[in-house]
Amino acid sequence: MLVLKSKKTYLLFLPIVVGFLLAGCIEPFNATTEKFEDVLVVDALLTDEMKRQKVVLQRAFRFEETDPQGETNAIVKVVDGNGNAYDYEETDPGVYLSQTEFAAQQNDSYELEINTFDGRTYRSITVGTPRQVPITDLTAKRMVDDSGEEGVGILLDNEASSSEPTFFRYEYDETYKIIAPRWDPFEFEIVHYVACDTIPYQVDIKPRTQEQRVCFGNAASRKLIQVTTTDLTKSQVDDFQVHFLNRDNYIISHRYSIEVRQYSQTPDAYSFYQRLDDFSSSDNIFSQVQPGFFQGNVFSVDDENEKVLGFFEVASVSSQRLYFNYADLFPEEPLPPYAINCETPRSPPLYGRAYHCLDYLVCDGNCDSPLIEAIIAGLITYAGVNENPGIDMGPYFTWPSPCGDCTKLGSNVVPDFWAEE
Repeated sequence: MLVLKSKKTYLLFLPIVVGFLLAGCIEPFNATTEKFEDVLVVDALLTDEMKRQKVVLQRAFRFEETDPQGETNAIVKVVDGNGNAYDYEETDPGVYLSQTEFAAQQNDSYELEINTFDGRTYRSITVGTPRQVPITDLTAKRMVDDSGEEGVGILLDNEASSSEPTFFRYEYDETYKIIAPRWDPFEFEIVHYVACDTIPYQVDIKPRTQEQRVCFGNAASRKLIQVTTTDLTKSQVDDFQVHFLNRDNYIISHRYSIEVRQYSQTPDAYSFYQRLDDFSSSDNIFSQVQPGFFQGNVFSVDDENEKVLGFFEVASVSSQRLYFNYADLFPEEPLPPYAINCETPRSPPLYGRAYHCLDYLVCDGNCDSPLIEAIIAGLITYAGVNENPGIDMGPYFTWPSPCGDCTKLGSNVVPDFWAEE
């Protein structure tokens, strides 16, 4: 979250405009609002992709509040330079999708118009569509980063058709194969778990019924990634590092894929996001940064003094995906450590030390079974039979669940786009 300070007014809002800034490190603290301004927050992106375009409207919220409030029941539309209007409909509170698919066109301009339920009208300035700049190469390279860490750099080239400065923003979505290192074809089955019964607690094993050895994890970029060619001799980008993965990151242990999306921006959009990023990365937002109010390109038609936060961005998009195996870049080298330690199995007891029955079905001690409770909670998986259990040990050896069940870290459904070769 970002906190904006202007004199005695504090605005706390969900930065949907810059969701990738959520990873910014602003320490939480207890505070209450001295004065609150009910500011509309606009997150609107129109691309040259043929799809239902999206606008998100929310309200700034107070320090003592935890969740933003969607701006509901608004009338939202985008108007192109020829006067054609594209109407949006509300699909979730504060989330509006265009009723039909459409795409931003080259040599055209667009304007966002919002009419809120309380009768206020907001508009954006007119924004043109930046020219399309294709990604020409996306590569994975073994390298050492600026901090001396060895790993894999994801490097990008693009090709501009003009000598004018260009501005780009990047997002990525990474998908990776997870193989549970301690997977076993058998899993636990709780047969009997009634305290102080004539039948003792019983846990057996049975064949697994679902895929839990191989899964796929997914993560999206969370920080702002921008670059401009303003200070470069060429208007294109060469070997720009979009992402870096330490060689000990378990997500590259087997097969890894990343899709990078490049947004060709207007200079105003680049500047707006850069100011937000500079603000969020400040060590002390109250003493070192006094930005006042971040004015975007959306304004109130009814009241020129009303503050509106956010930006209506029009962007051209290019994307590429790459795959690599760990062995491609680190041949015959040990795999990275797994997500958790899976070296030493444990053996939780079937009965706790305080187990005691006063009468039939009447427990006057702690009658929970450490083994069975851990199974029910999904904390452990089967590792083997304990033939000679010692004190405070049970009939089975166990692993922490992620060691033997990959679904604790990802999905066992193979992504539609996934390719092994």
